[in-house]
Amino acid sequence: MIDRFSYSSLETYKKCPAQFRFRYIDKIYKDDEGIEAFMGKRVHEALEYLYEEVMACRLPFLDGIMEKYHKVWEENWHDRIAIVRKENKPKYYYELGERCIAAYYRTYSPFDQPAVGTEIEFVFSMDQSENYMMKGILDRLDHDGEGNYEIHDYKSGKRMLSQNAADKDGQLALYQIALENSYENVKSVKLVWHYLQYNQKVYSQRNELQLNQLKDSTKNSIDAIRAHIQNGGEFAPKESILCNWCYYWEECSIKSGTNPYI
Repeated sequence: MIDRFSYSSLETYKKCPAQFRFRYIDKIYKDDEGIEAFMGKRVHEALEYLYEEVMACRLPFLDGIMEKYHKVWEENWHDRIAIVRKENKPKYYYELGERCIAAYYRTYSPFDQPAVGTEIEFVFSMDQSENYMMKGILDRLDHDGEGNYEIHDYKSGKRMLSQNAADKDGQLALYQIALENSYENVKSVKLVWHYLQYNQKVYSQRNELQLNQLKDSTKNSIDAIRAHIQNGGEFAPKESILCNWCYYWEECSIKSGTNPYI
């Protein structure tokens, strides 16, 4: 039985139960990853380094952040990276990451945001019991010292949430629940998405009713998955364009061979 869930695991179940089974039940782990995800991780690492330096009262130059980006790219590059959009070569994504970092640096320098942590991991409950445990990692947390927090999330992909979609999005709202469970005297929480390719931000906030509704819907999702497992139900694959970014072709009943984009 799965003891802890995450936002990504619940979303995986919705998109493709078969992929959920391979990853979270059968625990089949692979080195394969898409070039977009690879680039996003390296940009995240560069921005994490930036704010670690800022929180240590050091202001790095842009060249230093770029050097970090280049270093982690080279250290982590491997031969199991999928490029689905064949018209784009690795250099395209390498330079796209550079542009995202440069635009962010020029916009937010001298980085006087009240950052108090990066890559903060939370383990939290939906109902104060151990029955509905969740886990997650937020990119950056800001706190003004007076109980007002901001949860920041960096997005390096093309898809940008509309305001309406952001107001309904569950990921950062779950992090708010984790924050309020873990910290005392939380007065307000602002959710902030950074869309790095466009150098734009989207903000959202949740009230108590919305958070309670999210808790209930999350618990219902967990109950459905557990019931599916206990009843021995089939985790059927859902074929879609997302299959091009999936690395379980060998295990999948509707695919054969390996993912041709790797």
